[in-house]
Amino acid sequence: MKRVLAWVAGAAVVAAAVLLLRAELMTVHVPLPEGSYTDVVLAVEIREDPALREEMTRGLVSTCRLLVNADVVEDSFGTVGDGVYAFRLRPGLDEFDRREMQGCLRDTRVQHLLADVRRIATVTPEEAAGR
Repeated sequence: MKRVLAWVAGAAVVAAAVLLLRAELMTVHVPLPEGSYTDVVLAVEIREDPALREEMTRGLVSTCRLLVNADVVEDSFGTVGDGVYAFRLRPGLDEFDRREMQGCLRDTRVQHLLADVRRIATVTPEEAAGR
């Protein structure tokens, strides 16, 4: 009888864990209004020649944007500070795509390049008009 209760309790714990993980790992795309965009600020450290930092960062961004089916807005990529870059993606990314983009930028290994997402935010046309 004790074994049966232990198995039932174990199954309940596993079922609860699966349900909690399912909500975290589920990919659900939420449609955003047309005209929305996502602003990203990325801090980059490099062990190579600092002159290569921007080129390597552009390569990283180009690779990661393919995962979320968005394009970098022309002429939006620029330097904000020393080793800090900002760019805009269009169309805007929903919560799951923002997580995907942030994870890719942080995790994709470009030799001698370490990137940290300082800010990633999606702006809808209504929010942009209110600014």
